[in-house]
Amino acid sequence: MLKKILLIILTLCMSYCVLASELYLPKGSLVKVYTKKIYTTQSLEEGSRVYFIAPSDVWVLEKKAVEKGDIFQGYVSMLKLPVQGVNAAMKIDIDSIIKQNGERKSIKGKIIFSGSDVLGGTLTNPASYNTTIHPRKVYGNHWGGTLQYVPSGEYEFGQHVYIGPRDNLLIEFGEDYYF
Repeated sequence: MLKKILLIILTLCMSYCVLASELYLPKGSLVKVYTKKIYTTQSLEEGSRVYFIAPSDVWVLEKKAVEKGDIFQGYVSMLKLPVQGVNAAMKIDIDSIIKQNGERKSIKGKIIFSGSDVLGGTLTNPASYNTTIHPRKVYGNHWGGTLQYVPSGEYEFGQHVYIGPRDNLLIEFGEDYYF
């Protein structure tokens, strides 16, 4: 009889532990977002506040983790202006989400664009090219070689980075998000 009572109590405790688990989006999850206005390195500074909107619902089991229209709020954590040979670069961190009902939750995340969390920062094209001759003997011929165009060392001036409503932006969560 004592074994049966212990078995029932153990079963109730285990079922409570299983049913009491919280749902969450795990660290590293990606959520697609867009912006309603254009953000550019030309008009932003480090620390500027930026906003992104979720275009669709994100479900975990049968509960919405992120609803359509939720607003992700973040800030520009790194900004580099364009220079000779390198385009501008920008990094955006996400620090909160504003739900449809007005509730604000703190999260940690970053914006991913084209597989990287740094937007821009690419090298510019060379401004001019020089020709270089690579002489070589080819199967006994006394003449022969290759003419190659190589960058002269002068590069174009960099361009500013633009993020618009049509860009494919993702938010990568830096920690588990319990909703």
